[in-house]
Amino acid sequence: MVMSKRQESANHVQAAGARRRAHFDTGAISTLISSYAASLVTVLVLGPVNPVRLILVAILFALNITSLTRVHVRLASRPRLTDYALFAVNVAPYAYLLYPRPPAWLVIPAIPLALFIIEAARGRGRGALANAAGTALIASAYLPFYALMGGVVSIAVLYMALTWVAYHAFSAVYVEGKLPFRSVKPWLSSVLWFTVMPPLAALAIIHLSWYFTMPLIEPSIRAVHALGEGKIDRELRARIRRIGFGSLAESLVLAATLLALIALYGH
Repeated sequence: MVMSKRQESANHVQAAGARRRAHFDTGAISTLISSYAASLVTVLVLGPVNPVRLILVAILFALNITSLTRVHVRLASRPRLTDYALFAVNVAPYAYLLYPRPPAWLVIPAIPLALFIIEAARGRGRGALANAAGTALIASAYLPFYALMGGVVSIAVLYMALTWVAYHAFSAVYVEGKLPFRSVKPWLSSVLWFTVMPPLAALAIIHLSWYFTMPLIEPSIRAVHALGEGKIDRELRARIRRIGFGSLAESLVLAATLLALIALYGH
């Protein structure tokens, strides 16, 4: 009977760990891929196109996609010395953006990075805030990729980056709010979205065109629905998987819409 309970506990821990790894892998990798693809398309549309820079950033992206997403999990729990070294190798190329002086837009990835580091240092690297900050941080790679490719950060590009990061932060908080073992509620994602959405809409209307407010409509509808939603109480894995696939599809539509607007009106 004792062995049975121990085995049951071990199986539960192993299954929970597998769920966390699977959730992180699919979400982080898809977000990183879509962020890189969006930055590449933006450069190809707006220019200038520098083949050497494109190749170097492609190598950096390949390094990030194969190792950074893995080391992120270990840094959030029980990091080893080799994990810190691998993390340094992954982020060192981004230091190029600090020369000759850091651009103001670096505050966009700096905020989720600081939140994640603080939560990890407090031993809460697997918590809801750390997960949401990590997702936003990966989405914020859009701007560094774009700048490293040689792109010029215009108001339109900045708007896309802010909307892209805000959307992924909103989606991450929504998913965390649906989990029954989290203290946060789904409506918290609505509060987040309706906090960042008005400034985004104002930026679009004042400095770009009202057309740029169109990508904000679908997330706003989702945020309204989330106000009345509760926790998932059954079929947790299947329903979270459906939410994940749905969010991925919606993020791709968002990216396509933003890129189309940049191509038409962002020059």
